[in-house]
Amino acid sequence: MDAIKEKTYSIFCRLWACATLFHLASYDHWTASLFHFLMAGAAVSLLHRPAALYRLLLLAVLQLCESIVSAPFISNHWLFTALVNLTILHAYIYLVLFRRSFAVEQSELYGVFAPVVRFELLILYFFVVFHKLNGDFLDPQTSCGVHFYLAAIKHLTFLPNAPFFQTATIYFTLVVEAAIPLLLCWRPARRAGILTGLLFHTAISFNPISGFYNFSSMLFALYLLFAPGEYVAALASRLRAMGLDTCLQCWRSLSFHLRILLAIMLGALGIAVAAVVDAHFKGPVDFILPLWGMYSAALIVLFLFMFRTAGGAMAEKGSIFSLRHYSLLLMPLLVGLNGWSPYFGLKTETSFAMYSNLRTEDGRSNHLLVPAALQFFDYQKDMVEVKRSSSGFLQSLAQRKLLLPYFELCAFLSQHPNTSVTYL
Repeated sequence: MDAIKEKTYSIFCRLWACATLFHLASYDHWTASLFHFLMAGAAVSLLHRPAALYRLLLLAVLQLCESIVSAPFISNHWLFTALVNLTILHAYIYLVLFRRSFAVEQSELYGVFAPVVRFELLILYFFVVFHKLNGDFLDPQTSCGVHFYLAAIKHLTFLPNAPFFQTATIYFTLVVEAAIPLLLCWRPARRAGILTGLLFHTAISFNPISGFYNFSSMLFALYLLFAPGEYVAALASRLRAMGLDTCLQCWRSLSFHLRILLAIMLGALGIAVAAVVDAHFKGPVDFILPLWGMYSAALIVLFLFMFRTAGGAMAEKGSIFSLRHYSLLLMPLLVGLNGWSPYFGLKTETSFAMYSNLRTEDGRSNHLLVPAALQFFDYQKDMVEVKRSSSGFLQSLAQRKLLLPYFELCAFLSQHPNTSVTYL
C-alpha cells in the first residue's frame, strides 16, 4: 500500500507543479516579482524530482508567501491553492510532531493530507454551485453563463444561438457542477466524476473571455486524489512497459554538461516556437492555449487509459475521507468560512463566487435562499462611488458607474498610496 501511495504522490506532485506553471503563464507573471521567479524554479524542480519531499514543501511555502504579499488582490483559484498548500504543510507539521522527527515518508504525508484536500475540493464545489442560486445568474439577460456562451459562439460559429440554448447553458452549468462532486463521493461513479470534471473544465478553459486553464489545471491535480491508488500504480507500470521510464533513465544517465547543452537547445527551440506563435496570435494567453490543449488532452487520455488498464472493478477499500487527527479539520473549516463570507457581510471577492452573479453588497442580497438579514458585519454596506481617479482601475469603475465598498477602497489605497481619488 505504501508503494501505491508513493506513486500517486509522485504523479500528484507533477500535476501540482504544472498547475503553478499554468497559473504563472495565465497572468504572464514569470518575473513579476522574486516570488514568481522562485515559484517557477521550484515548480520545475518538483517536476524533475517529485519524490523529493522538500521540493513540494518549498513550492508550498513560496506559494503561500506570494499569496500573502499579493493579498487582498488574489484570484479565487490561487487562494484555494494557498489553502491546499497550507493543508500540506499542516499535515507535515503534524507528522513531525507525531513522529518526533523531520524525516517523513512521502506515502505517509500523502495519506494524511489527501483525505483533507478531497474534503476541501467538495466544499469548493458546493459553494461554486450554491453561489449561483441567485436571481441574476438564473436570468438569461444578466447571467454570466449566457455571457460566456455568447462569447464562445463568436469563435465557434457552429454552436446554436437560439434563446433556448442560451437559457439551457445556465441549467447545464448548474447540473454539471453539482454532479461532479456527487459522482466523486459515490465510489461506483467516481471514474465518471473524474472524467466529467476533466471534460467540462477543459471545455470552459478555452473561453475567450479569460484564461480559465489556471483554475482547471489546479482542479486536474486534485482529481487525481480521487483516483484509486491501484489505478495509478497500474498506469505507472504500463508507462514503464511502453518505454517511457527507459527514456527517463537514459536522460539521467547523460553527463551533467550534456544535459545542460540539451536543455539550452530545447530552450532555444521553445523561444523560436514562441516567436512563430506570437506572430500569428495576440497576447500571452493565445500562446499558452495550444500547450494547455495538449496538456489537458493528454490527461484525459491518461485517465481513460488508467481505468482501462486497472480493469472494471474498484479495488479501493475503506473511506477516502478518513482523517488522522481532528486538528486537520482546521483547513476545511477555513475553506467553508471563506465560502460563507458573502452572506456574513465580509466579502464577495475570493469567496469562490467567481462568475456567479452573486450580489450581497449595500445591505441587499440577490440569493434565493440566504437573506441579507444574515449579514452581521458591515464591510459590504458602506459603498463608494468613484468620480475620478489617477488610477486606471478606479477610473474604470467611475466610467462604468460601479460602486465599491469603502473598506475595499481603503485596501486598494494602502497598496497604492500615491493614488488620487475623488469619491462620493
